[in-house]
Amino acid sequence: MHDHSDLSMLIGHVDRLVHAASPKHLYASLFYAEYDAVTRALRYVNAGHNAPMVLRWEDSQCKVIRLEPTGTPLGLLDRSHFTSQALQLKIGDVLLMYTDGITEAENPRHQLWGQDRLETALRTCRDFTPAQILECILDEVSTFAMDRSQRDDMTLVVVGVNAAAVI
Repeated sequence: MHDHSDLSMLIGHVDRLVHAASPKHLYASLFYAEYDAVTRALRYVNAGHNAPMVLRWEDSQCKVIRLEPTGTPLGLLDRSHFTSQALQLKIGDVLLMYTDGITEAENPRHQLWGQDRLETALRTCRDFTPAQILECILDEVSTFAMDRSQRDDMTLVVVGVNAAAVI
């Protein structure tokens, strides 16, 4: 066990473990975050994963903040460097984390659902709860794919930031 107050060091340790235990051609992306509900501070490391998005409504417009990769996928290189980032979330923000199975869902014509469709769907969900946003996106993907089975997992996590905090 290691002290994980430094997220970049924690993910560096995980990276070395994955690299040592995996065949050379295998690696994994990872998004790791810690959220403080009292301060609404989100600390994270993105190891080559799809960039989670924070949706923030300001002045009747939806601002999308992408939590871009801050390091390579785990197990890819002998030694990788990871940088932790922090973002101050605001009441009303929505954090969306997803795997590429969502954006790479295919329809019968082999077209991908894609990042643009995901963002368009999110912008239409302004007054939805996180559970409703999740359902809306999965319905949109399913409709696009015409219920066709997909080649990859579809994982989606939606978190809303509200004023309630346990102190």
